[in-house]
This record gives sequence, C-alpha cells and structure tokens, in this order.
Amino acid sequence: MATTSTRFDEKAADWDANPARVALARAIVAEIRTAVPLRSDMTVLDVGAGTGLVSLALLPFVREITAVDASSGMLGVLEEKARSHGIMNLFPMHCDVAKAELPPDRYDLVISSMTLHHLSDVPLVLRRLRHALREGGWIALADLDAEDGSFHADPTGIYHHGFERATVSRWLGETGFTDSTSREAYRITRPGADGVMRTYPVFLVTARAV
Repeated sequence: MATTSTRFDEKAADWDANPARVALARAIVAEIRTAVPLRSDMTVLDVGAGTGLVSLALLPFVREITAVDASSGMLGVLEEKARSHGIMNLFPMHCDVAKAELPPDRYDLVISSMTLHHLSDVPLVLRRLRHALREGGWIALADLDAEDGSFHADPTGIYHHGFERATVSRWLGETGFTDSTSREAYRITRPGADGVMRTYPVFLVTARAV
C-alpha cells in the first residue's frame, strides 16, 4: 500500500504545473509578509516544503530557509530548482517532522503551508516546532478551514478535514506561543470529491514563541 510520501514522490514532477498551487503559494507568502515582521537576517524552517513554491517566494526577504519534507521526490525537484538558479541559501532536508526531532533554538521563523492536515498528531509536531524556534521567534501556519471532507478525492494520508482556527490557536497557546492571530489567506475554488464545485478558504495563523 502506498504511503503518503510515496504518493507525493509520484506527483512531484508535475506538481508546479498546476497554476492554482502557484497562486496559493504566492498568496500565503503575501499574507506572511503582512503578518510577520520579516528581517533580512532571519533563518526560516519550511515544514512540508514540497517543491519549494512557498520557500522560493519567501527567500528574497530572509537570510536562509531550510526546506523540510518527507518526500524525497518533492525535495529532488526543489534541489534541481536551486541548482539551476544558483541559489545558495536554500537547504533542502529530508525529514518527517512527525517522527524526528529538530535542532533546538535554531530558527527565527517556522512556516507551513497545507501540511497540517497530513499530520495525525498536530500538537506533537507543534511542540517540536516550538523547540526548534528561538525565543521570540514566529510561526506561520496555513491550512484549510474546517471542511466537509470533500476537498480530497483521495483520502490517503489525510488526517483532518481542515481545522477550526480557534483550535489551532489554542494548540499554539498550549505549546508555548502567544499573540496568536488568524486571517483568511486564500480561497480555493474547485470540484470536490463528488464533482460539485466548492470554495475552500485557506487560513493563516501566526504566533510568537515565548
């Protein structure tokens, strides 16, 4: 039976061909830039970075980004992008944050886009991400608002049908974050699993590590 990472491996080569994914990444980066006081000396961790659509759009505004993903196929596409463009401050790292610890007190900002719903134990991963952040660092999490389960035609590796924003904020508060805020970052309009056209809002929740 295929795992989540192998399914993403299979999709990696054509991932960026979907203009909706590119638009979503750009919108999320725009909202991060509005919500988080970015600095040119920031070290960033992108969790579930995939082919780097968010990482590459954010990179001009920070010092460096470590792009973490459990799919070697996705990271292979990202590595080729970085090589072909001579990018030296983007560091792909093969890692499943649901299973592995991260270096402590290493990052000024942790970001994640459309990854939380693939994690069975989100609070556990948030604790690991807090451990990786310096005190005063920021976290910015983008994912689906709670939906009816129609967003994914293939439920493999889907543990949550989106989230209530208040729940994500509560988890952050319980994990060592403060000043949590949320906003709508984008709206995805597409056919659901049943073929009916629907609009699915995507939120961005941000908070600071204390």
